[in-house]
Order: sequence, then structure tokens, then C-alpha cells
Amino acid sequence: VNLTGFPRLGDAAVMALAEGCPELISVDFAFCAQLTDDGVVALAKGCPGLDSVDFSECVELTDAAVMTLAEQCPKLETVGFTGCRMLTDDAVESLAEQCPMLRFVDLNGCAELTDAAA
Repeated sequence: VNLTGFPRLGDAAVMALAEGCPELISVDFAFCAQLTDDGVVALAKGCPGLDSVDFSECVELTDAAVMTLAEQCPKLETVGFTGCRMLTDDAVESLAEQCPMLRFVDLNGCAELTDAAA
């Protein structure tokens, strides 16, 4: 599902998608600036088979969303969090520890990350 660039798309829509489409494997919510941790948590819990996600420029997301995503969706291979400025090294650590099939991670512009996340 590609919903890139819908600036008013929020958690309610993502929650409905997660509830109605539990077999989703790929989602792109880049530039959906109103999306918060609540929507991502619902998506992760409702769609555990996700293998590709893009939340680039979803600026409200925090480590809590990424940690739940990593915990609930261990089949993740590709993740994009470009411009998610509130993410820290804890989010990267969670992905690294819980997603063994991860092949591509985009964290460009995540200003809170340090060398420890590399």
C-alpha cells in the first residue's frame, strides 16, 4: 500500500488499514506528517508479516513506534525513517536485534543518532 504524501492522513486511517488488512507486507506512509506512534503500533500489531515499511518524514514518530515495529514484525527487510528526527540509537538497536532479515535501513536526517547506532 502506497499512501505517500497524504499530509492529513492520521492514526485512525492507519488503524483501520491494520484491522482490515492483516496480510499486508509492504506499506509506504512517507510524508504523512500527522501519523504518530499510535498508528504505527496498531499497524505493527495488526500486520505482523510486514517486510517493507517507509515512514520517512513522519516527524511525530519516536523510538516507541520503531521498537514495537521491530518486536511485532521480525520479517522486516527494508525500513525507511528518513527525517524522523526524534529517533535515537535505541530504535536502531531494536531493529538490529529483532529483525534478522533486515537488509536496507534509511535513517538519513535522524539528527539524534550517534556513532553508536552505526
